[in-house]
Amino acid sequence: MILTSEVLQKFLRDNKNIAYCKILKNLGSSPREKGTWMLISMHGNIFGTIGGGQLEYNLIQNVMRQDWKVDFKLDIETNLGPDIAQCCGGKVIISIQKINYNFSKYLIEKFKKDMSKFTQVLIFGAGNVGTSLALQMYNLPFHVKLVDNRKNFISKLEIPIEKKFSLIPEQEIREANAYSCYIITTHDHGLDFLLCYEILKRQDASYIGMIGSKTKRGALKNWLRKKGVDDISNVNIPIGKSLFDTYDKRPEIISAHIISEMLSIMEKKANL
Repeated sequence: MILTSEVLQKFLRDNKNIAYCKILKNLGSSPREKGTWMLISMHGNIFGTIGGGQLEYNLIQNVMRQDWKVDFKLDIETNLGPDIAQCCGGKVIISIQKINYNFSKYLIEKFKKDMSKFTQVLIFGAGNVGTSLALQMYNLPFHVKLVDNRKNFISKLEIPIEKKFSLIPEQEIREANAYSCYIITTHDHGLDFLLCYEILKRQDASYIGMIGSKTKRGALKNWLRKKGVDDISNVNIPIGKSLFDTYDKRPEIISAHIISEMLSIMEKKANL
């Protein structure tokens, strides 16, 4: 299930009695972290997840057994060990409460606010790799925008991702959110270099990746040096190669490597 505000609102409309279940505390190893929440209806329908497995199954059964004629609210503590056929070894405390109309409204606004904090990912170039990337990122918690300067080309793409025709794609960089991720996969080396220059000028990119080779990296470095930029250590070119040494050039495989590389670099920066 793709978790969007529209899907949340439909879930709230379609299910009359719903419980809000949230991890209040986790000790040791657990499937999800403190603050993670999900919704469970009186019939066992769910929105979201607290980690799946026996922990979630038992939670669903617990919710379904509640007396839905009253406004219940309780906390349950679960050891994630042999007793419930899980081997995490930690412990979680989960709050369960029946929600009302006002809480539903609050939840929708909270969800929209949380989604607004998702990192923006700008993909330049709607070719095979760019399109494959956009589609693979559809299920990930990012705001993805696919940008191309070929109107007839990008307008024909039917994908569930925001797409933008722009004759001046570097303008998208200037207007991007702080700490955005940038992936450059255009058909034009000159445009690639220009976009990279605009990104580096911002000095706030969470990730920069560019399709190319070691030879192209050398050309990029020489071109940027003439523009007054000497450090390209943050530019991942050849893209997707920092974690996987492979020569498989199928767009779907390249895309998977790029996403893995991007997530790895973002996590390392978050833990600095």
